[in-house]
Amino acid sequence: MGPPTLLLLGVALSSASSPGPPAARVACWFVEETGGGGSVMPSALSQRRALLLLPPPGRRMDERLEPEVPVEVEPGLAFQILDPSGILWGGSESSTAPLWLGADPDQVSCEINAYSPQEAHVSWAAGLVGEEGCPRSLEKGKWFITTIQNPEAGYGVSSILHEEEQLPWKQEAAASSITTAAAVLSVFTRTPQVQSRLGQDVVLDCGFSAPAAPFSVEWRHQHRGAGRVILAYDGAAERISVSEKGVELFLDPESNNISLCLRNVGVHREGTYICTVYLPHLHAQQALELKTVEPPLVTLRPIPLLVSPSSQAELACEISGYYPLGVSVSWKRQSPGTLQEVLLDTWESGHRQSPDGTFSLTSFARLGAVQPEDHGASYSCHVAHIGLGAAGLQKAVKLHVAGSSGPSVEDAIGLFLVAFVLYGILRLIFRRIAVDTTKTQKLE
Repeated sequence: MGPPTLLLLGVALSSASSPGPPAARVACWFVEETGGGGSVMPSALSQRRALLLLPPPGRRMDERLEPEVPVEVEPGLAFQILDPSGILWGGSESSTAPLWLGADPDQVSCEINAYSPQEAHVSWAAGLVGEEGCPRSLEKGKWFITTIQNPEAGYGVSSILHEEEQLPWKQEAAASSITTAAAVLSVFTRTPQVQSRLGQDVVLDCGFSAPAAPFSVEWRHQHRGAGRVILAYDGAAERISVSEKGVELFLDPESNNISLCLRNVGVHREGTYICTVYLPHLHAQQALELKTVEPPLVTLRPIPLLVSPSSQAELACEISGYYPLGVSVSWKRQSPGTLQEVLLDTWESGHRQSPDGTFSLTSFARLGAVQPEDHGASYSCHVAHIGLGAAGLQKAVKLHVAGSSGPSVEDAIGLFLVAFVLYGILRLIFRRIAVDTTKTQKLE
């Protein structure tokens, strides 16, 4: 069961000696496995209320002025997170609140779990264990990992936390309800959800903050239950060990930018992309969703629509080259001076898939026996698809009843233009004949 969406609780108290924006209070869930024992059945998950206290970058609360912790949060499940890098604040030290709050704090989701440092089992990270630079002593203190997501605000971050030792004055006091932890490895993305047209290049943003130490990177693609590694960087060997065609890594050790570029995106690129950063004994990751959307091309035929009185006709609306599959079509008729009415005698072909993964279908509408008074009526095909936006797309054609009296304004204009052109052509012909005749007479 995925973590539920939680609400921003408000603002915590900050140290009176440290001016600036207050610490943010974020409601969270502490999730852990329970039960199971020696059974082969998987353990159940328990969720308990937790609270994250996020001071602005470079600051910490005065623990002797601890904010009030809600009664539903058990002692020890309120976490003050120290993060000098500012990644958990959204990467901006000047902001008065974390950037991932966005316009709607209700979209924020948060989860925290216990974490156990361990060696990586993938070949491109195995060599890190022998390197120096493990960021914290693995024998002391507790470890946690927290994940904060807000796709609406375009930000997601996962951070591995190490419990800080208590200050001397606090050891003498009663047990505190707040656990102070430092962010050791944080992996973030500014593009948790990406939408792309077919054939475009797409950049999947990913970066991290960590102490200076060798690191490895893995990008995995998952779609419809299948997954594979499409790019891997071996930090110990300092080389790319896996790289799929059309995939490029923006590796910048100075800024810790490890974004991925996908060239010429096709339907097969849609799915979940997981960016994982490995340090010696630690690893964290971010998941990004890529959706490919291609609007349809719409063609209405026949054009022009010319029908004899008392005859029937069929219209075809061809919708092609769209992705994803969902598309809807409706037909409408409007006579001059009347309201639109929906055509009911319609049907559709099945969806057809092209080699590039896009879809096509044809919708048909049958017109009843045409009468002379139907001359000038408009028939339209209305197409709705995610790639067309809320307005959708429509194509229309006017009905011309053969032999009907009273041509329309468009007909009259067309006839006038044709007559004007014919008059000009005939005048040139007669002038040429007159000139030739004059020359012949002079010669004689």
